[in-house]
Amino acid sequence: MTTETAVVRTLNPQDLLSQAIEKGANLETLERLVALAKDVRVVQAREAWHQAMAEFQRRCPAIKKTNTAKIFTAKGSYSYRYAALDEIMETIRPVLGELGLSVSWSSRVEPEKVIVSCRVSHALGHSETSGEISMPIGGDQDRSGGNPAQRVGSALTYARRYSLLSVTGLAPEDDDDAQGTEAGGRHDKSARSDSSPGTPNPTQGGAQGSGTPPPAGDIPDEKEQATIR
Repeated sequence: MTTETAVVRTLNPQDLLSQAIEKGANLETLERLVALAKDVRVVQAREAWHQAMAEFQRRCPAIKKTNTAKIFTAKGSYSYRYAALDEIMETIRPVLGELGLSVSWSSRVEPEKVIVSCRVSHALGHSETSGEISMPIGGDQDRSGGNPAQRVGSALTYARRYSLLSVTGLAPEDDDDAQGTEAGGRHDKSARSDSSPGTPNPTQGGAQGSGTPPPAGDIPDEKEQATIR
């Protein structure tokens, strides 16, 4: 923390304004004090955001990969486990709310791709974003399945999940309990994590992602699609 920031934190602009008005300060002085009050609020809001996020990461329950997607390619198929967006939000929303934090997304659809950005905002006004996450939609020749609207919904859902995890610093974990009960405890050697080469590869900064499009297992149901605009 810089000396300037430390000084700003200790100031009470409202008290200074009150004193200035009582002493008959001129308009220029009052304008400078109003500007100072804005600077103080900016610093306080930014620090409150970082403190809240630090507490959020400390208190947030583990995010489990409880869903399995199976991908079909020209050479065969493979599967991987992932944490669904609705399950992530169900886990983190109570903790975010208690700390004065909220999540929102902005998105747009472009030819052959969707672009999504996730924003985490604090009640005092400061916010941070994930940056733009680009996700390919996939064409009719794609093996991921679904009609055009479903492919767009699938790409949006994946990009929203990816951007949320990016801005919050969360990393889903394998659900060992679920894996232990599958097929009498047999391990699927074809299972891959979300970061495996065969899974969708979103990119930041607006560049189009590479790799296969989001799996059909990510296609949201009607309720989830209704929330994506």
